[in-house]
Amino acid sequence: MTAFLDEHLDLLKDWVTTQRFATGFQYDRLVERLGELLRPHEILAWHCSRLMPHERAAILEAGMNLPSVDGLMRRIDAAVSASAFTPEIAAQFRLRHQAYLPTRAGRIWFLFTRPHNDDGVEDFFRFWGGESLFAAIDCDTQLGPILRSTGLPCVVEAAIPMSYFQDSLGYETHIVRQFCAWRAGRSYDGVPHDRALAPVPPHMIRRIVTFDDPDFAVLSGCGIYFEPLTIA
Repeated sequence: MTAFLDEHLDLLKDWVTTQRFATGFQYDRLVERLGELLRPHEILAWHCSRLMPHERAAILEAGMNLPSVDGLMRRIDAAVSASAFTPEIAAQFRLRHQAYLPTRAGRIWFLFTRPHNDDGVEDFFRFWGGESLFAAIDCDTQLGPILRSTGLPCVVEAAIPMSYFQDSLGYETHIVRQFCAWRAGRSYDGVPHDRALAPVPPHMIRRIVTFDDPDFAVLSGCGIYFEPLTIA
């Protein structure tokens, strides 16, 4: 990959900076070729969440299913069975979720950099149920604290084939920009990420790092959060 990027560095560098001579067609073709080069390989990826014990066990045993309205309803039912909150609270969750939105249903989001490089993941650690639930009610004075007290902050670490990301949101572009910055001796602060559009089977799951694991603070960077991350 490094040899390929070095071979085309002048064109790639021009496209991501001044665009004096590189054309969009040339850049797109190189990115396609980069994707082809990466496709036989796996990428280490991280999914940030807040999970209950039975949810962590299910991921390790059966992998990660694509989010859906039905899936969220099952999570809520299981949480009630585990006495995480009352049926009355669950009824409000069922009414106020956003699991039907196209940016949330049918896709599992992953970072391709360790979570401590992205300050946008804090809420995924703070609130149970995922963005489809907390986005609508995180500031609710009754329901928000319940989401904050359910489950543990977790990082799901997986090794995923690049073929899972053929319908890409641009991880190749992140690679190009980071490489060009590296060759130029400057920093690059982009956060590469993409979504899996198929379930992630258990053999791809390497581990789940929980809040009470010493590795969690190193992996997440939660020690520098303005608002301390808690489990209650």
